[in-house]
Amino acid sequence: MIRIVLADDEPLIIKGLRKLIDWEAFGTQIVGQAYDGNELMELIEEHRPEIVFSDISMPHRTGIDILKELKSKEIATKIIFITAYQEFSYARDAVAYGAVDYLVKPVVKQQLENVLAKAISLITEQHEQTIRKSKLQHLERKSKSDELQEWLLGLIDGTLPANPDACRQLEEELRGPLLSAVIVETDHITESPDRWKEKERRLIAFAIGNILQELVVASGNGQVMHKNGKYIIVMNHEEVHTSVNIAQDIRDKINAFLKLSVSIGIGQPVKLITELEYSGKQAEQALQLKYFNGLNRIHLFKPLESKPPFDKELYALQMAVVSGLTVNQWPEAETAMNKLLETIRTAAYGNRTLAVSTCFSSILFIIQELTKSGMTLAAESVDLHDLQNRLGAYETFEEMKEETVRAIEQIFSMQEVDSGNKDKVLMAKVKQYIDEHYAEELTLESVAGLAFINPYYFSSFFKKHTKQNFKQYVTEVRMKHAVRLLIHTDQMVYEIAEKVGYNNARHFSDMFKKQYGQLPHDFRQERKKQE
Repeated sequence: MIRIVLADDEPLIIKGLRKLIDWEAFGTQIVGQAYDGNELMELIEEHRPEIVFSDISMPHRTGIDILKELKSKEIATKIIFITAYQEFSYARDAVAYGAVDYLVKPVVKQQLENVLAKAISLITEQHEQTIRKSKLQHLERKSKSDELQEWLLGLIDGTLPANPDACRQLEEELRGPLLSAVIVETDHITESPDRWKEKERRLIAFAIGNILQELVVASGNGQVMHKNGKYIIVMNHEEVHTSVNIAQDIRDKINAFLKLSVSIGIGQPVKLITELEYSGKQAEQALQLKYFNGLNRIHLFKPLESKPPFDKELYALQMAVVSGLTVNQWPEAETAMNKLLETIRTAAYGNRTLAVSTCFSSILFIIQELTKSGMTLAAESVDLHDLQNRLGAYETFEEMKEETVRAIEQIFSMQEVDSGNKDKVLMAKVKQYIDEHYAEELTLESVAGLAFINPYYFSSFFKKHTKQNFKQYVTEVRMKHAVRLLIHTDQMVYEIAEKVGYNNARHFSDMFKKQYGQLPHDFRQERKKQE
């Protein structure tokens, strides 16, 4: 609603103006009335009305006085004067000073409506101009910001051509005296793209961007860019430790507000804008250390020390593993395997690809040596290609280490020595895994992968030992747990469906009826009657 103040030293005039037209029909509201110039000025400062209808010859302050004071205080209120016929020339002068228009007493309804519409039109036009100007200024700022960020990314990537003007503008924006490249990456999201839907990823990016804008840009600590799922920050600071403090604040706020784990790599500070490329490469190298050091940490760049060859030590530990397996002593083999993996971690520190390839080649070497020793392994049950892919997919060395130990243990359990007992042990482990993870998504391929057996072989193996196929067995396990929940809890059917591994309650009910001949609700009611 547009706010209006009426002013006249004659109360009867104000009363008449109130009743003359339907003010609300014009989208306006009368918020006050004054009887002299001083009172009018007080009301204007208090309510900041868009429009004032005032007698031009008010006591204490004239119309011209009011106009001058509004102009000096930069108050944009529109003034429409009401004047007697003998003050006609004075009213015209007031228009020249900035009044919207004037009305001659007695005020006629049509003239009042016309001049009110004129004032509203002016207000609307000015409002639209302000919006357009604001949008234009925003676009100009955004364009400049985008250009600066593009230049910064070019500097960090080493792809910005010689551009003295760009460097000068960046130096004005980032005054230093120290500049550091910082890279922020959310853990798990980039490594597991299937875990997050596109909408969730956009919301996460938006939320993280807001946190970085607050802690870096709005605080005058630098600029933030987003590229390939990572947030690249150029910080300007005076103290060496400042970049670490801000990085810790970033991590803590993302942990607290978004409940996400985040890793941050920080390059060494430089003094020249043209040296940012070096700090950027260092930040990227530092971020890669999360694979070895762990997630949700701040990783500072440090030059990696050159390491002596470790081939002899590697071979000795691999053979120690083989020795433990050949004499059927898993504890000894496991101890040697852990020593082997820690040696690989130390030797390959900073080089994820080397760590993964060395672990996988060690598994191949152990298999080959076991075969040479006379052991017969069920080679067709081990999907080495799948194992290699899984080793490379883990986000940390620790996860990859655990998978490597499991692989060796599985190979040991698949030796065809007393194969009947070995099969029983493996089958018991598979059943245990299903019973512990029935609420999760279980597929023949995923469980076969955990057992290091190719799916085709695993399907036959499973049916041979259970007399039913994998899917039937999993369904039976889930239904037994569903029965337990139906009988012993008051949980809703859809809640039970989720807890036993079904996202669709209707599908769960259909499967339950197929298994027990009744829908879950009917089954529960009948059991209650029996009790």
